[in-house]
Amino acid sequence: MDNNWQDKTILVVDDIEVNYILLKKQLQKTNAKTIWLKNGLESVDYVKENKEVDIILMDIRMPIMNGLEATKLIKIINPDIPIIIQTAYVVGEEFDNIEYSGCDDYFFKPILAKELYSKIAKQLQE
Repeated sequence: MDNNWQDKTILVVDDIEVNYILLKKQLQKTNAKTIWLKNGLESVDYVKENKEVDIILMDIRMPIMNGLEATKLIKIINPDIPIIIQTAYVVGEEFDNIEYSGCDDYFFKPILAKELYSKIAKQLQE
């Protein structure tokens, strides 16, 4: 794998710790810095503080503020940060609302490492 992202910071926004641990493990091979935030509001605040972030992996269902709302707000603050929605919901209202959130891409859980690398690489190149 030639995805060496040692100079990249990836925000993982998910309220379930095991989901973060799995993503962090998958991303270890890339040498990227991962930061875990537990809800959409934390991610909005993080971006507002102009903290360095290269890409965001955003869950949909979270307490305080869901991922779709957080994505809309982050895109207002900084439209250049790529956001990839991660969801377990393939159908229904949440899935239908993904395209209206302004996200750059999405994938379904469980996340396959190959797909994860491919989607992140695509966003980091654009």
